[in-house]
Amino acid sequence: AMPRSRATLCLLVAAVLVSSAAVSQDAAAAMGAGAGAARSSAAHCRGGGCRPGEVVLLQRKKSLTSILPTGITLGQRVPVETTIRDFKADHPDFYIPGEGPPGRAFGHVTDCVQRRLGLDRKPVFNEGGSCFESSESFAQWFNDVPGVNARENFTLEFVGTESGSFQYENTAFFPMDGRGWVENAYGHNYWFTLEMHADFVYYGGERFSFRGDDDVWVFINGTLAIDLGGIHLSMKESLDLDDLQLTRGAPATLDLFFAERQPYLSNFIVETRIDLRPVAPVGSCMIWGDPHANVFDSVGPHGVLGPSVVSVFGHGDFWIVQSSFVSIQGRYEGVAWAPNSQSATVAVAIGGAFLQGHTLIIEPLHGQVTWDGEPILQSFPSEWAHELVSARYHELLEPIDKFWSGTPVHGTEFELPLGMRLIVNRWDQHLDLMVTMRSQACGQDGHCGNFNGDDQDDTTNLIKARMELRVSQQESLFPTPAGDESEPREMKLDECAKEVRAEAEIACKEKNVDSLSAAFLEACIYDRCFGGSSFERASE
Repeated sequence: AMPRSRATLCLLVAAVLVSSAAVSQDAAAAMGAGAGAARSSAAHCRGGGCRPGEVVLLQRKKSLTSILPTGITLGQRVPVETTIRDFKADHPDFYIPGEGPPGRAFGHVTDCVQRRLGLDRKPVFNEGGSCFESSESFAQWFNDVPGVNARENFTLEFVGTESGSFQYENTAFFPMDGRGWVENAYGHNYWFTLEMHADFVYYGGERFSFRGDDDVWVFINGTLAIDLGGIHLSMKESLDLDDLQLTRGAPATLDLFFAERQPYLSNFIVETRIDLRPVAPVGSCMIWGDPHANVFDSVGPHGVLGPSVVSVFGHGDFWIVQSSFVSIQGRYEGVAWAPNSQSATVAVAIGGAFLQGHTLIIEPLHGQVTWDGEPILQSFPSEWAHELVSARYHELLEPIDKFWSGTPVHGTEFELPLGMRLIVNRWDQHLDLMVTMRSQACGQDGHCGNFNGDDQDDTTNLIKARMELRVSQQESLFPTPAGDESEPREMKLDECAKEVRAEAEIACKEKNVDSLSAAFLEACIYDRCFGGSSFERASE
């Protein structure tokens, strides 16, 4: 179960703030199932997809005002690792009392570094500036140079505030006391630099502020956003990330560089609504055939496939991924090539807060691909783009179902918010798909499993015990209800005729499916047994 403090973090998992006066009747009508899915948070929580205290609020409007990130709670502590390099007082860019103003670095000095970080994710010396002795001396600030600086690791512990931000506040910031060169002639070990790097997801509404001395440069996505260069008294500058033209739901980077250049005061105060917690891991879920799912947790850290292959043979609409931000639903129906009434994926719908109430639906070749009900990608090959999504429709040389390895297939590839990537193989009557995404901070579940790092707790029975796997009509993203919601009897491999099973096993091993995992081999044999040659024709 999720710890109580973690559950509290989900209080504002997905919020879209809009002006109701700006929503037209057409937009409200188009909201449709997307809003219905958002309103279903109570059912979602009953199903295990969220935790107590989680609230989902979504209103549909193309012009987004703000999406608030996951909550930051009072007293919550998040450690952020940094690198500090200690220098000696005789370094040409650092000063001691009695030297007098050098005339070049005292006071607030801007444009000391270039606007873009270098390829090594470090600041680049700006020619013509008056901040440093030389480009050579500055090159030593954030790189290890034996005999010139001494490197130490240091942890900044950020603490959650009542205002819902993270803060690190130290008005006597001397992390190198007793470390490095251990120079304390002036009461503390001054003359050091610090660098901090963090990856985060930009949701909208984040702010970042720094107050301190001396130099500090903050880069967002590699571009200079705060420039407080020079040797100066404590200064403050704030940054509204909404002004930076970032893409909501997309990964972003934060890089902070700091220097304490003289033995007089040392303040280091950061307050931010950027979520500094470690970015969630990325995983993939594959759905193919009858349909089977190789769940997110079945792919190990080295790409090795685990044991969890989950099969759902019922007809109707089912949750593939259900979370506060992301809704992916699959329509599973019997098809002509499944004479024993087993299922196949005949449509996929994607929606939820991360698409700001929009809905993407993909059908097989006999159907279409739609965005808010309007057809897209109508010709082959073709491309399509929206401010949230980019898509390609083209020939894929390698299909998702490894049994058809080497068989070209019409495929659609989608780049979606939150770093999600969706690949769909569009066969004549059915779909195979691969979803790649980060695990959701407030939990998720569905046919693709709960993505909690445990490959043992995702079986068909365990998932059904945690949640209602079927999608209710109120939650559905599809414009029309499923025509068949029957629960056909699941065929067992023991019911497969011996000669048919033997041929299926040979065919699957010829395609090296058995090299993936025993579960993959069994799923491949199952599809061959109960789909037979009709399945093969459907995939040509």
